[in-house]
Amino acid sequence: MKKCIITVYYLIDNFYKIYQEWERKRLIPSSNQTNRDGKLSLAELLTIAIYFYVSQCKDCKNYYLYYLSYKYKGYFCLPSYSRIIQLLPRMLLPLVVLMHYLK
Repeated sequence: MKKCIITVYYLIDNFYKIYQEWERKRLIPSSNQTNRDGKLSLAELLTIAIYFYVSQCKDCKNYYLYYLSYKYKGYFCLPSYSRIIQLLPRMLLPLVVLMHYLK
């Protein structure tokens, strides 16, 4: 399972590099966004979200606080749960594009 998460992260990270190029070239650039890097990259956030749907956990909070923080502690530099909830809307468009790409 640990090799599997590395493989999934590698594929999502490659997709995210292509997505970043597309986002830079979009028609209407947004001036109100900051380009700060956080503890968690968007590729890592997408990997966590995809693994939530594959896991046996029924709710996101228990998955994040108990399952992910213990089983994959060395793989991600995890921020607090409330910060993850604030970051979830940021990954909606890349997740939809990824799912369309994998269809």
